[in-house]
Amino acid sequence: MRALAEYLMRGPRQAVIVAVIAAALPMMFWLSAAVLTLVTLRKGVGQGVSVLVWALLPASAWWIKFNDPGTVLVLVFSWVMAVVLRQTISWEKTLIAGVVISVIAGALMPVLFPEVIQQLTDMAKELYNQIDPDMVKQLGGDLDPVFNSLMIASLAATYYSLALGAVMLARSWQSALYNPGGFRKEFHSFKLSPAFSLCAVGLMLFGPILNLNTSLLVLMLLVPLTLAGIALVHGSVAKRNLGRHWIFTFYISVFILGPSLLLLTMFLAVLDSWFDFRSRIRVSESDQEK
Repeated sequence: MRALAEYLMRGPRQAVIVAVIAAALPMMFWLSAAVLTLVTLRKGVGQGVSVLVWALLPASAWWIKFNDPGTVLVLVFSWVMAVVLRQTISWEKTLIAGVVISVIAGALMPVLFPEVIQQLTDMAKELYNQIDPDMVKQLGGDLDPVFNSLMIASLAATYYSLALGAVMLARSWQSALYNPGGFRKEFHSFKLSPAFSLCAVGLMLFGPILNLNTSLLVLMLLVPLTLAGIALVHGSVAKRNLGRHWIFTFYISVFILGPSLLLLTMFLAVLDSWFDFRSRIRVSESDQEK
């Protein structure tokens, strides 16, 4: 990956070529988004826009010909977050920008590509009908708006997560080339501010009262909370010099326990925004020698 990053930084032509090819290939749009992000972070917004415009050509073809808007949305999401990260050097503000643009995109999805949403809704209803046909018959048309809302929220959250992953990959490339260890330090120290965690929890709890799209809002806010929880685990393990096997154990546990462990890490991330657990870790001499 480092060799690829070095190639991209040779000039705008190389970056455009890789971004366009990756956007045109199936399931490789994440690489195009990472290229776009790296150029924006290192070379500036202007060169980033140039790469974005070229990458949007094959991305738009995917949307028009195959009814797949994912590549366009991931490119736009990642570019917006890259601009915010470059201007503010704040991961929290970057994540907030991702939440905002994802919510906007979610609100526009029924207008921009209603066929995609309807297809996914029909698939979800068919799957649920196989699981509990009696409930489907009982609820009838009441299921349509529920599944519709869930599909929109799931799509928006997926595109947001993919774009965020591309931004993090590009940031790691930038760090490897120009600031070794910088991304690792950023990630291990990342935590949400008390204001953001309070607002996030409040919106998730009181969203229905405010007549907001609860599914969309909750899934969008879960992304930064999950990232903060994972950063807390990585940072705590690194500060105690516990070794990579602890990180491996954590991810295996996530795979086995699923949402329950992730919910616990999100809860800890909210608490960490107030109590800063990593600053309370005392490293002994034996830990430092590991």
